[in-house]
Amino acid sequence: MRVAFVSPPFGQTGGPELTTSQLADALVACGVDVTLFAPGDFKTKARLIPTLEKSIWNDSEFHSMSEQARHNIIVSSQVKVLGYQKEFDLVHISSQRYGYATAENLSIPSVITLHNHMKPSDYALLKESGAITVALTEIQRSKMGADHCIYPGIPLESIMPSYQSGKGLVTIGRITDQKGIHTAIAIAKKAEKPLTIVGRIGTSSERQAYYEQEIAPHINGDIRLVERMDYEELLALIASSEALLFPIARPETFGRVSIEALACGTPVIGTLVDPLPELLTDTRVSFLSDDIDALAEAAKHPERFDRHRCREYAEEHFDISTTAEKHISLYEKILKDR
Repeated sequence: MRVAFVSPPFGQTGGPELTTSQLADALVACGVDVTLFAPGDFKTKARLIPTLEKSIWNDSEFHSMSEQARHNIIVSSQVKVLGYQKEFDLVHISSQRYGYATAENLSIPSVITLHNHMKPSDYALLKESGAITVALTEIQRSKMGADHCIYPGIPLESIMPSYQSGKGLVTIGRITDQKGIHTAIAIAKKAEKPLTIVGRIGTSSERQAYYEQEIAPHINGDIRLVERMDYEELLALIASSEALLFPIARPETFGRVSIEALACGTPVIGTLVDPLPELLTDTRVSFLSDDIDALAEAAKHPERFDRHRCREYAEEHFDISTTAEKHISLYEKILKDR
């Protein structure tokens, strides 16, 4: 089986990009012939065909370009696979925003993973291309009408858990109200715990205003912000923390960092917002509530959680080898039906 993966081009620390490259590696380990179409600075065990010289987050010139130029560069990176399609049996696309442009022009089957929310009309257009869609959760599949649901996995063998109690709290995500960074700060203050925030502020006026008004006034010795951190360093930080705060304000497609935390042996404290109630069903590894006082009480007493169980839960539900096997079964069915 020869499979082409098309990654979003923004940076390998991004959720969709990391999920794509890690699944590609897991499929290679299963014996699948995988080619990854991604920026040239991506690291992968698959054959790599660069779609850009380097990822957008590492390209200092990208943000000075016009909106039209940026859009064209992104689209160009996504459709590069079209010139190579005769080499493959199937193309797996991970950027649904530009998925139609690629899938519509393929003469071979395609799969599109729905990493982000989209309007029903945009989803309908995506399906007109004939692509098979994969949701990340059952709630997402139900709402979108996606063809399949496969939980994203993580490479557990490369993540070292810590079963020590840890020190301080951590919250991870873009510096936006959606990620509930301001809520995480309020929880940490009520729990009287230090908090490390890891996330990009962003350049839009909306995100800049959110940071200046809601976050910056609270940055001090107990609450610190780190905008960039490599993946290994991030995992080490999570493993050394008492708990991950994940108080998202609106539904997300998955919430990958919550699963990474469990793999590190670190419990998750978050809101009752989809898909967290679907993903986190064991009170020994997580606490979900929309009551900030209850969330702060959980953060104040992390001994209520079982760090060994956190790791076991990740192994039971989110092992990337299982995710790879499910994708192989899906690919085989698509090719057989064709």
